Amino acid sequence: MVYNFLTQFANEAASSEEAGGFGALGIDGKAFIVQLITFLIVFWILKKYVFDKIVDVLDKRQKTIEDGVKSAQEMASAKEKLEKEVDKLRHEARVKADEIISESKAQSEDMISKATVLAEEKTDKMIKDAKKKIDEEAERSRRSLKSEIVSLVVDTTEKLIGSKVDSAKDKALIEDALKSGKGQ
Repeated sequence: MVYNFLTQFANEAASSEEAGGFGALGIDGKAFIVQLITFLIVFWILKKYVFDKIVDVLDKRQKTIEDGVKSAQEMASAKEKLEKEVDKLRHEARVKADEIISESKAQSEDMISKATVLAEEKTDKMIKDAKKKIDEEAERSRRSLKSEIVSLVVDTTEKLIGSKVDSAKDKALIEDALKSGKGQ
């Protein structure tokens, strides 16, 4: 019904063009008013039922975008902060590792020098022990040799003299013989 009224009104307006004002420009006043009223009705309907929802959706979308941008900026800031922290921790770890390596090197050098000193002391002790054993063995050999020489001299003297010499006289003769042997 409204549609019929509007179309009839628009037809009447089109048939009677005015010679002055809007008519001179080719605009029909009645058609203009009908179109203006139609526009206002459509605008009011859109405003009441559609525009608010569209604006709400656009506002939500804008807020979501802004939140996303803000979140991205915060994440970039946090990432930069974490990278600095990681770099700092890497540097501290490198310094700590260098200290540990330095300490280990010093400890190993200390252990090597202690081992060297210990080995030298052990070697010196072994040499002293060997010399002592050699000296003891040489002394035992000298005593044994001296005893054998005394026995041989006694036997030889008995055979030369033809009688047994008492032990005191025998001992004196042997010592004289040994002393004269050392002097040569």
